[in-house]
Amino acid sequence: MQFATLVPAYKTQYMVELLNALRCQTVRPDLIIVSDDSPHGTFRELMQSTPYLPLTAGLPIEYAEGPRRGAYENFKHLVKLWAGRSDYVHVMLDDDLIYPDFYERHRRAHASGHFSCSVSRRWSASESGQPTSSQTLPAALADSPRRMASLADDVIFLTAVARCHNWLGEFSNAVFRADCVDLLLEPRMGGVSYAGLWDLGAFVAAAMRRPICHIQDHLGSFRISPGQNSSKLNSPIMKGAHLGYVALAVGGRRSGRLADGLLRQCCELLQPALSVRYGADPEMSAFCALLPELAQGLPAAEDRFVDTWHAFLRDHEM
Repeated sequence: MQFATLVPAYKTQYMVELLNALRCQTVRPDLIIVSDDSPHGTFRELMQSTPYLPLTAGLPIEYAEGPRRGAYENFKHLVKLWAGRSDYVHVMLDDDLIYPDFYERHRRAHASGHFSCSVSRRWSASESGQPTSSQTLPAALADSPRRMASLADDVIFLTAVARCHNWLGEFSNAVFRADCVDLLLEPRMGGVSYAGLWDLGAFVAAAMRRPICHIQDHLGSFRISPGQNSSKLNSPIMKGAHLGYVALAVGGRRSGRLADGLLRQCCELLQPALSVRYGADPEMSAFCALLPELAQGLPAAEDRFVDTWHAFLRDHEM
């Protein structure tokens, strides 16, 4: 059972923590591919410099130049560089943290059944890495005494997509089986792109192939810092993250996996937040008008949303 770690590299300030996290694993990855998307190759140059040699020694690291066309393009570049060379794949963002038994526990999860991917809980952490809060899980999962749970796609559609709540987390706390890694190359469901919610979309799409294994223990941290896209409410990425829930819901309905009522529920829940945050934004006015129509199930509203959404993604090259 071989594991590959794919690192879309950009932020150099967390490099020591990144390397220490990989070095301290009770079971180390068999391959680490670092795709340097930083300006002028700063990340790779620093990682290969003399002060960092003790941290990289013994780690099976391959370096490559990134495409420098945005973070998700670097994800896809890494998948192509990986080219099926391991049984399992972990996309490790350069500012997140994993704890020493991360790969051991995910290995154990995949050995327990035939899963599309495994997803472990993670803390939210301050910029220094100090845990500050945890994800709010669905009640049935939070109250379960079991350390691992098998989840089908209907559970994730109901608890995450329809409720506009990504309680699963991000790529850094998930490990994909090799035959599901292709999902990272084409973030689309039912003909609808879910760019903006790439992580949750990939989890749902993977669960549509076979169940995912949820590991109840916190095996890492999601670092919150001022430079993150999540701190920039008016950025295209954050606008896309909001609208991505509707895109996933529409894609799920068109794939026959989400009931009309749950699509309407998703739009009802998202509409107030969208109006408060983006009601005065000309770029978002069409979406603010479309969500009430989608919530009412009005004819043609879905097609207009998809056309407007895909135009938004093209405009922002997402």
